[in-house]
Amino acid sequence: LDRRVPPVVKQVSAQAISAAQIAPILARALATEVRRAGVVETASGVAKSVYTKYEPAAEQCAVSAWKKLNQLPLFPRLAQVAVPTAAFCSEKYNDTVVMAAEKGYRFTSYMPLVPTERISKIFGDEKTETKTLEFHPLD
Repeated sequence: LDRRVPPVVKQVSAQAISAAQIAPILARALATEVRRAGVVETASGVAKSVYTKYEPAAEQCAVSAWKKLNQLPLFPRLAQVAVPTAAFCSEKYNDTVVMAAEKGYRFTSYMPLVPTERISKIFGDEKTETKTLEFHPLD
């Protein structure tokens, strides 16, 4: 199997494994901070810190992975089906969270919205760079 997997997929997998290995370290640090400062203060501070520190890197990795995956033979076709479905589900999720917040449900303050506009902007530029595959059935 290792010989048949494209190097691009191996590289993306290695990046995902690396991120997963860092997660327990961050979780321990977070637990220590929660014990020290309290839940609300820690959550707010940590969320802002993590977001500002890792968001640009995560965004860059996601775009890079997307570009590399688009080089695989069938991925663009799969993406043409999956992306609109994911966008629809994200919009429905966002609408549900907003409606629940308007009705006064407190748990919604802990539920982040999916930044669909930002995702569209980031990956929208990439559309011009990817080549769409044309399907020509065999006669």
